[in-house]
Amino acid sequence: MKFFPPRALSVLSFLIFTLPGCGGSSSPPPPPLPPPKPTITSSPPTTAAEGVAYSYQLAATSSDSSAITFSLTASPSGATLSGNTVSWTPTHGESRVSNSFTVTATTAAGGSATQSWSVTPNGTVNITALAAYRTPSGSINVAPQWPVNVNYPAALVPQPDGSLQRLQGAANSDASFSIPNVPAGYYWLEINPNANYWTIASYDVIGRPPATTTQSTTTFTSSISGINPSSTAGDFFLTQTDLDDSFSPAFGEIPANSTTFTSSLPVTSTIDWTQVTTLYLGQYVFTSSGNFTGYLLGPSQTVSNLAFVNGATDPINATLSSSPTVSLPLSISGSAWAALASSADPETPSPTLSDYAVFAQPYATDRLALSPSGLLLGPDLILLAPTLPPAANSVPVPASYACGFSVAPLNAPLSGLGVAAITTDVDYGTLSYGDPYPSAWPRMFQYGQISTVTFPRPNSTATDSFLVTNKQTTALPTGPVAPLLGPVQSATLNGGSFLQSATLSTTAVTINWNPTSIGQPYGYLVQVYQLGTLPSGGTGYALAGIHGTAKTSVAIPFLSSGNTYVSAILAGSDANANIETKPFRRQIPMAESAVVSAPFVIQ
Repeated sequence: MKFFPPRALSVLSFLIFTLPGCGGSSSPPPPPLPPPKPTITSSPPTTAAEGVAYSYQLAATSSDSSAITFSLTASPSGATLSGNTVSWTPTHGESRVSNSFTVTATTAAGGSATQSWSVTPNGTVNITALAAYRTPSGSINVAPQWPVNVNYPAALVPQPDGSLQRLQGAANSDASFSIPNVPAGYYWLEINPNANYWTIASYDVIGRPPATTTQSTTTFTSSISGINPSSTAGDFFLTQTDLDDSFSPAFGEIPANSTTFTSSLPVTSTIDWTQVTTLYLGQYVFTSSGNFTGYLLGPSQTVSNLAFVNGATDPINATLSSSPTVSLPLSISGSAWAALASSADPETPSPTLSDYAVFAQPYATDRLALSPSGLLLGPDLILLAPTLPPAANSVPVPASYACGFSVAPLNAPLSGLGVAAITTDVDYGTLSYGDPYPSAWPRMFQYGQISTVTFPRPNSTATDSFLVTNKQTTALPTGPVAPLLGPVQSATLNGGSFLQSATLSTTAVTINWNPTSIGQPYGYLVQVYQLGTLPSGGTGYALAGIHGTAKTSVAIPFLSSGNTYVSAILAGSDANANIETKPFRRQIPMAESAVVSAPFVIQ
């Protein structure tokens, strides 16, 4: 054993305890404590209104009693923070939608806390009506005459108890119509007593203005030469205007072998004839060729720079000339059209009539400019239309009348409309007609098929009939004309079949359905008809309301106990329209297909 002297042991001990660390034995100081976070003690208001100043005063405390500053770290456009006050005036675009805020409170020592909230201001619904008539120089907008002393347009806002709160609007100086303080979410926009749309947005309407409020009798005397004589009667002369398709200032059958057409026609109406700048005159040649019987446009003339005077005698003098010829191969898939209504009504429908036509639409190229009447001469200038032979036709006008119909109660017999229902596939061959109009104007083909459905009247031995129309407007066809859209599927009324009669003990009625099996709808129009006394004194169904929606269900408002109703669901497809924001901004191709309910009684 080896022994170390005391001095050597001391040196060795020092080396053992100091060499490994080479820095001593001290520990690092603990980290400093974070500054305390402030507590935001104020609560933000969550209600606001479009165009009205919104204000929120912030308050916060801190355990170290240090000064606190605020910053606005997220906010809608236009919001500001001054000191501890958030200020904001919601714009139209910020109303009826959620707007997010975040503020940060920071102490002088660096502690921070955040508060976030959202505000959905009540907003103004603006209804912009572009009331216009079309002229060769362009579209002329006219301020619409909004109804006075009536309770529409209005927003009908659903309440928690199922009722509807009516919010009334007012006309603006720029001819728009505004309804203020409409809360977020869907509501019924009531354009008139029978037109209601389930929407979340503002609305856009296009139409034509009432031309004048003064009724007068204007007489038109026509002297037309250049008629291509026919060996038999049946040709027809027709004049259309650039203002309104609802009435022609000159029309009538052309006598056999005649080269002229003369007439004198008094018209009592509120049409402002001074606004008519252009007439489109044409001889419609009655033609029977293969499976086609009807009218084809022949010699024509466009007359401009008119100066009609209301209440006077206005001459129409012109010489027709040959029109450039267009050929159209045409076939109709009648079996496909007949199949549409086969399972869409409470009783077996009876195909009643068909109709089709070729049109040129003047001036407006970006949309379908619907006729203000919805009936009569169709989209616009007629080029081809079928008809019954003159001896059997009580309305021998070359126009697609039947395509103007939709679902409607049949309270009077149909006569002189369209042709026999096309229920089988028919090839008409190639049809040639005149088309003198500019190439930029859209050409359209319109087809409509009307069926009739008859069902028993509840608690009565009487029956009632409805027209059910399936129709479409497209570009000129290049193949067989088949349906673009079918009716809705599996419709129910308060859980029961839409096609079976029902007796209900509630006015809360909800209709549900599945989308169509053919085509893609842009929305649906749910029509409601109420049984009652008609203006004629008889008993029948009259329209009680139209409810437009993009959903596949609707809770029908305004029903009352003690009444009998029939409903219809019209599916619509369109290349441009949006039923919640711009239901009338339509473009081809467009289509409509309908299903009618059985009667239901509300006790």
